[in-house]
Amino acid sequence: MQLSLDDLTNLASQRPIGGRHPWDSNDEAQVDGFYRRVCAELERTLPAASRIAWGHYGSGYASFVDAWFYREERDFKTGKGDQHIGLVILLCRLAPCFVFMQGEKWRHARGGSSYLPALDMVDRLDSPAVAALAERAQPVLERHGLARARRAELEAPLPPDLSIPTILSDPPYAVFDALFHWED
Repeated sequence: MQLSLDDLTNLASQRPIGGRHPWDSNDEAQVDGFYRRVCAELERTLPAASRIAWGHYGSGYASFVDAWFYREERDFKTGKGDQHIGLVILLCRLAPCFVFMQGEKWRHARGGSSYLPALDMVDRLDSPAVAALAERAQPVLERHGLARARRAELEAPLPPDLSIPTILSDPPYAVFDALFHWED
C-alpha cells in the first residue's frame, strides 16, 4: 500500500483517503453502513458468529471497525471457560482496506475481556481454523473493493514530525498507526 505524504497527513487528521464511495462522502455513518453489509455477508459466507465493535470501543475515536469472527467449535475454544480465538478483521474507516489478525475474547463473572489491536498481530494467524476463516473471508472483502494491507507494508515508518492520535502504540509511528488508530 503506497501512501503519499498528503495521504498520511489526512489519515493523521482523521480525514479519509482513497477517493471512492463511501469514503469520499466523509460520512462515517455511510462507511459503517457499507461495513455492516460486508460483515453480514461474511457471517453468512464463513459461516461464523461475530462480535463487532461499532462504537469506537465506547469512547473516543477509532479509525477502524474491529470485527471478530469465530465459531462455537472445539477448534476455536481455548479450553479456558468461555474463551475463544477468532479472526480479527480491522476495517479501516478512513480508506478502503483491511488487515487480518488472530485475537481472543472471553467472558467471566465480572464482565469480559479482549485483545487490543497492534501492528505485531497483523498477518499472525497461528490457528489453522482462524487461517481457514481468513482464506474464506478475503475474496468477500475484495469483491467489495477492499484491499488487504500486509504487515510488511504497514511497518514502514512515518515521518517523525507526523503525530498520530492513538493510545494503541507509542512513537515512532508506522503506517499501521495512521490507518488503524484509537484516540480515547
